[in-house]
Amino acid sequence: MLAPIRTSVSRTVARSSSSSVGRLSAGIGARRTLVTKEERWDLNTIKQANEQNLIPDESGKGGSDLTSSIPSLEARWAQLSKEEQYGIFRHLEELQRKDWKELSVDQKKAAYFISFGPHGPRKAITQPGQAMRTMVGVSAIVGATVAVFFGIRHFAAPPPKTMTKEYQDAMTEKAREEKLNPISGISSEGYKGKGYEQKSLA
Repeated sequence: MLAPIRTSVSRTVARSSSSSVGRLSAGIGARRTLVTKEERWDLNTIKQANEQNLIPDESGKGGSDLTSSIPSLEARWAQLSKEEQYGIFRHLEELQRKDWKELSVDQKKAAYFISFGPHGPRKAITQPGQAMRTMVGVSAIVGATVAVFFGIRHFAAPPPKTMTKEYQDAMTEKAREEKLNPISGISSEGYKGKGYEQKSLA
């Protein structure tokens, strides 16, 4: 009785796991990163690394000797070809299958850098000093905009006479004399508005 139930549960878990992996793979493939085509590892990279004998076998033997590139790998990584990078990755991958106590400090540092270092998808979006350059550029643009604004205002024609306070006060008095809008407007009882007064452009 329990055997069919276990089989059914196993199949359900397997289907859900495979679908989850498929969605995860699709998400990773669709995710936008800063990795350029020249930096990305693909099947062609693996093929060329195999042809150049850069990949060790499962025992960790074989492949070209890339151990000289492991010390200070962080500084050398960008200068290595994609095939050499992949070869070092596979070399360190095989080393990590053994007892970690046997790994040297340089090998541990190199393994950490390949897994978590600022390269590939983890490469910084901005370069050092970018914040200061952005601030200086924005400040320069804002300063130029302010200078152009006040320059135009300085050389522009003077505001029309209808925008002077004296002219607007005279319009308000004339409206009261002619009793314009006596119910709720400027000539109404208890009117406390500004009448025709507007902000002067002068």
